[in-house]
Amino acid sequence: MSAPNPAAGVTLDRAELAAVLAGLRLLQSSQAVPAGITDIQTDGGEVEPLSLEQIDALCERINSEGGGV
Repeated sequence: MSAPNPAAGVTLDRAELAAVLAGLRLLQSSQAVPAGITDIQTDGGEVEPLSLEQIDALCERINSEGGGV
């Protein structure tokens, strides 16, 4: 079910990058994640969701590698 590296080669403009970062920060700050979002976050149960620390590290990586927003 899991797509083989679906983000490989994806280019985001500033608005898209900002939306991704906002979504990650919302996920990080959420007390309860809706089931539909959990399905996306876990690729339909195929992967473990990122921890709060992993989300933070990903945001930092996106900011440093992606040019930041």
